[in-house]
Amino acid sequence: MPMDSGRASMLRESPTRRVDALRERLAREGRDIILLSTGQPGIPPPRWLREATAGILLKESMEAYAYTPSRGYASLRDLIALDLRELGGPEVEPDQIVVTAGGQDAMYSTLAAIVPEGSEVILLDPTYFGYEPLIQHFGGKVRWVPVSIEEGFQPDPDKILEAVEKGRTSAIVLVTPDNPTGRVLSKKVAKALAEIAEDYDLWIVADEAYKTLIYEGEHVWLYDLAPERVISVNTFSKDPGIPGWRLGYVYGPKWIISKIHLIHESLVYCPPNVAQRMVMEYLSRRRERMEFLKWLREQYIARRDALLDEVAKRLPDARIHKPEGGMFAFLDLSPYLEGAGVDGERFAELLLVQEGVAAVPGVYFGKSYPHALRLSFSAETPERIREGVRRIASLTERIRSNTAWQ
Repeated sequence: MPMDSGRASMLRESPTRRVDALRERLAREGRDIILLSTGQPGIPPPRWLREATAGILLKESMEAYAYTPSRGYASLRDLIALDLRELGGPEVEPDQIVVTAGGQDAMYSTLAAIVPEGSEVILLDPTYFGYEPLIQHFGGKVRWVPVSIEEGFQPDPDKILEAVEKGRTSAIVLVTPDNPTGRVLSKKVAKALAEIAEDYDLWIVADEAYKTLIYEGEHVWLYDLAPERVISVNTFSKDPGIPGWRLGYVYGPKWIISKIHLIHESLVYCPPNVAQRMVMEYLSRRRERMEFLKWLREQYIARRDALLDEVAKRLPDARIHKPEGGMFAFLDLSPYLEGAGVDGERFAELLLVQEGVAAVPGVYFGKSYPHALRLSFSAETPERIREGVRRIASLTERIRSNTAWQ
């Protein structure tokens, strides 16, 4: 048999794809599934933006279908740099930015550039599941540092410092607002972690996918705290909401961005053409964009609050952190499931098959919360979100009464 590199075995199918496959099968059978599992927006981009994009496609020209510069259009990188400043973020030059084919390309290219063989990368437990397999794919190892729901999932800088080994630890990954917990990193913790990165010559990978979807508090720009140690990964999948069009970007120190650019170019050659043109239109119409974002946040707050209110009514013993940003809430059902011998993965399967509610097991994001679910509030109406929580509560009661198996 011919040889393979062995590296592909380190990669794993996205666990949410497994949930999606079962959900789609049930939907084909005619089941109405309440979607609390999705990681994408449930609200399309604003109509004015869609109409402008349609106009681009209707032109009798190859402009919208041609290859683009591998770093992304210069005019788009100019607009991204301006947008970062206008959002209160860092001053970066356009040549410190690479436009990517979505957040996954941004993550892959960044980690490929900064994870030496045999080095360690610190991940919080729980955190976004996409990082661990990529780190292992590049020959790195993951050092997990648990975060506590009682502390609002804020990282403990002392615990992170204990996990750092000089000369061995290459990076710390911080997602803010967080997926799956909705936690927004505090300024105090961010400063402490930036100091650790500088003292121990580490990278911080700042995943800012949800930076414009903050409901309480404000986004901390890690790059401003340690500009020579921070690489920021971004996506347009959540704002303006084009996940299937695959567009994101990375910014950071110029020398490492040049290396990330080469990896990205080898991987995808160039970012998608029409998506770039759409986002250029979006970022250039500042007033309309800010109006849309204000309205979008209001919609998500209403959905989040419906979820939290129903959990408080139906599952009073459950533990949940009020998400300050993002699209998710992390629900710990251990008071209901632990004694019954049912973990979160089994519960999520029963929930989908028996109750018609799709959710993602918390164990996909780490090992510290084996009885948790990640619940998305981005796709469904407040009424359907409430109904989804009622069905979760119903299943917990049947499990406790030992009737869920009948």
